[in-house]
Amino acid sequence: MKKILFYFNSMTPAGGIERVINTLANHFCEFMEVTILVKDKAYSHYPLSDKIKIVSLDSNLELDMNNRIKRIAQSGINLLQSTAKLKHFLALNQYDLYYLAHPLNVLEFHLAKGIDKQVIITEHGGINAYNIIYKKVKQWLYPKARCYVVPTSSDAKAYSELNLPVVYIPHFKSTMNYVRSELSNKVVLSIGRMTEAKRQWIMIDLWDKIVNEHHIKDWQLHLVGNGNLYEQLNNKIITLGLQDYVKILPPVQDVERYYKSASVFMLTSHSEGFGMVLLEAISFGLPCISYDCPSGPRDIVENEVNGYLIPMDDFDALELATVELLSDPEKIYKFANGAFSTSLKWNDEAVLNEWKKILY
Repeated sequence: MKKILFYFNSMTPAGGIERVINTLANHFCEFMEVTILVKDKAYSHYPLSDKIKIVSLDSNLELDMNNRIKRIAQSGINLLQSTAKLKHFLALNQYDLYYLAHPLNVLEFHLAKGIDKQVIITEHGGINAYNIIYKKVKQWLYPKARCYVVPTSSDAKAYSELNLPVVYIPHFKSTMNYVRSELSNKVVLSIGRMTEAKRQWIMIDLWDKIVNEHHIKDWQLHLVGNGNLYEQLNNKIITLGLQDYVKILPPVQDVERYYKSASVFMLTSHSEGFGMVLLEAISFGLPCISYDCPSGPRDIVENEVNGYLIPMDDFDALELATVELLSDPEKIYKFANGAFSTSLKWNDEAVLNEWKKILY
């Protein structure tokens, strides 16, 4: 049986990339020996199969987000520390294949062992999601790998034009018990880390208009997540007097209950690597309203079929679409049927077969 090592910073957050790695590992462990190596504690927020081993390098991940110079220095120290510990781990443990999902991890792995045809690199951030240093790492190291797997057709096209060894494989559906929402609660749901990239403040500003200009007061916005913008977003809700209409809820392992208690899903990200939450949302039969941000949403959201795909940063169009949908129960049910039908076309067996071509 082949052995594969997943190397990633942390499996503790309840984020999209952690969900992707979790789902991949749970599939791969049925025919491979799977180990996940993280830098912080050996724990996964999302449930892992008992067949999977998760171990830690015990590296420091703490960064001072309020001091740029200090943060850069800490990043350098963390890089050296993680590389040294990774080199020691790899000297004691041998694997057939290695899975890396971030340019920083690719750089660390190269310094510790070297990038070669045993290494599979995958993508979760869109092509424009990384700074110039990470882009240089991609240009330098990614061509040395076995392949570079990307989950969206647009990124596959863009990276192939840069002569990277691209393979397009969409993500598996997350491992969940998918049951259609009854659409009985007037709740618009959004799930994601509270960071600059996810831009939940746009939805809070939108809800201010929904409540105070359009006088739609029987719908709530539920924001699920945590992150460095939590306090800022919470304060904004209080400042606008929206506490009765906008709720911030904590990430939970049984995230299914959030989907099943909602009737619409919304995404206003600056960019996505894929938009796993959109795939999850349509699988629960939720109509989606999403900005057409680079990478992801356009592969999942079909405009006027399972929701609305809004031109990027067109707030007026976002407002109009939201008001129209919340005011039209028939359209909600129409888009819900479209969402669930679209999700049924997502074929995990076909995705797994594409992965097996790489793994073997």
